[in-house]
Amino acid sequence: MKILYIHGYNGTPDGPKLDMLRKEYRSATIIAPQHDSVPDHVHDLLDGVASTLDDPEDVIMGNSLGGFWANFFSLRYGVPALLINPVVSPSTALETLGCPFAAEYLPYEKKVQADAISPRTVLLAEDDEVLGYRDAFEFFNGICEVQLLQSGGHGMNDPQSIAIIRESIPSLFASAIAWGIHNDDD
Repeated sequence: MKILYIHGYNGTPDGPKLDMLRKEYRSATIIAPQHDSVPDHVHDLLDGVASTLDDPEDVIMGNSLGGFWANFFSLRYGVPALLINPVVSPSTALETLGCPFAAEYLPYEKKVQADAISPRTVLLAEDDEVLGYRDAFEFFNGICEVQLLQSGGHGMNDPQSIAIIRESIPSLFASAIAWGIHNDDD
């Protein structure tokens, strides 16, 4: 079992979510690289890792900008993904923050098809103070499982959110097998 955890813009992989993954999945290979958020750099750093995820219990998990990348690689390689307050349009979201490379995300955004099939669960917090939840809710609702939580904030690092994240991962494994995305006959 491998878990690829992708942090958000100007973030770090260290924190409560990574701690939970290490505690819950002691025998798993957890890959949580630090990245600089520049789209070509992130793509080059993570594409090789994502392409090796092929076990029924492999999963990608990402928060915010990491949620965008988790979705991107989930669709590209058919790997189950848990998207936590994902950015839908990084070029727009990062532009509002004055990010100098925001427009470089446009080619990657164009490669993401909302209706593409891949087992994904999206966790959104109504009280997300950074992105708000509406864009992601409208984008993902009806094409994959979306859970709208009343609280948790942007990082969803509180104990209740961590518990929901922990409970969401095993259902992704079952979805991948049921959808035939991964199977033991490959």
